[in-house]
Amino acid sequence: MENSSIDPVVYAGILKATRRRRKYFFSTVLIYIPALLLVHKISPTNLAMGTLFAVWVVFLIIFTVLVALCKCPRCGNYFHMHGITLLILRKCLHCQLHIASNTISTN
Repeated sequence: MENSSIDPVVYAGILKATRRRRKYFFSTVLIYIPALLLVHKISPTNLAMGTLFAVWVVFLIIFTVLVALCKCPRCGNYFHMHGITLLILRKCLHCQLHIASNTISTN
């Protein structure tokens, strides 16, 4: 399903929101080890480490769901989902639209 009648501003906004959600997801993944080391330095108890892990998992689940539910502005399908498979790649898994694209073009 080609969606060529979408406004360019809306199109760019959808891709910007998708990039922002990806940034939050990858930041959450990358921040775990430094946060773990910091918490261990401040309070090296199992309770502190477990609490950090639980909070991190909650944020990871939230941002994973947000990334998974991003829709592609060109084809209307989920950008990072194909069936039940979540692949956080730089192109739409259906129409191959690149995440950095800001133009409405059809393949």
